[in-house]
Amino acid sequence: MNYNKILKDVIFSMAMLVLAYYVASSIMHITLQENNSALIFFVAVVAISRYTDGYIYGIIASLVSAVAINYFFMYPYWKFNLSISGYPIAMLSLVLSSIVISTLTTQMKKQGEQNEKLLKLQAEARLEAEKERMRGNLLRAVSHDLRTPLTGIYGASSVILSKRDDITKEEMVQFAENIQSDTQWLINMVENLLSVTKVADVDAELKKRDEIMEEIVTEAVAKVRKRFPGVRVNMGMSDEILLVPMDSMLIQQVMINLMENALRHSGDKEKRLDINLYEESRDGKNMAIFELRDYGKGINFENIDMLIENVILNTKLASDATRGSGLGLSVCKSIINAHGGFIEARNAESGGSVFRFGLETKEVLAYE
Repeated sequence: MNYNKILKDVIFSMAMLVLAYYVASSIMHITLQENNSALIFFVAVVAISRYTDGYIYGIIASLVSAVAINYFFMYPYWKFNLSISGYPIAMLSLVLSSIVISTLTTQMKKQGEQNEKLLKLQAEARLEAEKERMRGNLLRAVSHDLRTPLTGIYGASSVILSKRDDITKEEMVQFAENIQSDTQWLINMVENLLSVTKVADVDAELKKRDEIMEEIVTEAVAKVRKRFPGVRVNMGMSDEILLVPMDSMLIQQVMINLMENALRHSGDKEKRLDINLYEESRDGKNMAIFELRDYGKGINFENIDMLIENVILNTKLASDATRGSGLGLSVCKSIINAHGGFIEARNAESGGSVFRFGLETKEVLAYE
């Protein structure tokens, strides 16, 4: 039994009845007649029923209100009298109507609480279904994506071992580069899987810290440039400091995934990327926007969800054409959703595709 809650309900009920008494007394003093006390106490009973637990407080308040009205606000004043014609019926009507309204109000409140619980359960069920769908997508993506690099590594190493005396130095270097490329891709995939595991863990909360978005972008671009030495990145930064609560490692992983997907799958041989960082208002919130534009062939799908599903499920496409992109986009979407942000994709008017995501910003305090 929650005694603190009981005490609060009792104090609230007494306070509402006392307030109703003083309001009714004030009106009676001003108008010099009693014609509003029943309505005022009736409102007090409704408020008590609404903001206390159970039926008992509203029912007791109904009885107390009836007695108070008869004693303080009905002739002869300051006396309890049921002998005057009409008083018993008026008292009984007031008590019954107050109890009915109190009961209905309490039932409505409980129904509202049940609806809230039901909505919460439905939301949890949808979240669990989304996680199961994501796990299924990951299994399909992993089974598809692991096979190609592992086969390449095994094949290249087998050739080196079996024909090491027959292959040229240039061929040896080429085999080594292929092994290095496939190994790097496997490392990236493991990073993605770890990111998804972290986001999908219902018992683990994201460790958010206030980070400057510009710094995260700069670090992500530096890592991509190491993996793709020939990439040409044109960056446009916001004039304002964009402070965002985030798990910086996960958000940096999103940026890297988007950039690598653009470089690997857009079809732009010149490896050009435009990155813009700015702030915009969305649904009443100030959002820091990371926007990535490539100069490739664009995308053929209306939204990022369709793109993710197609890349993962369309097994008719060549392995090298889709390797890792679906998994990467699934990771990006999961991480951004876990941060309460949004992610979307579209085609640029002058060619290429545009991927962007937004995270809510935090106000930067100015110091003198």
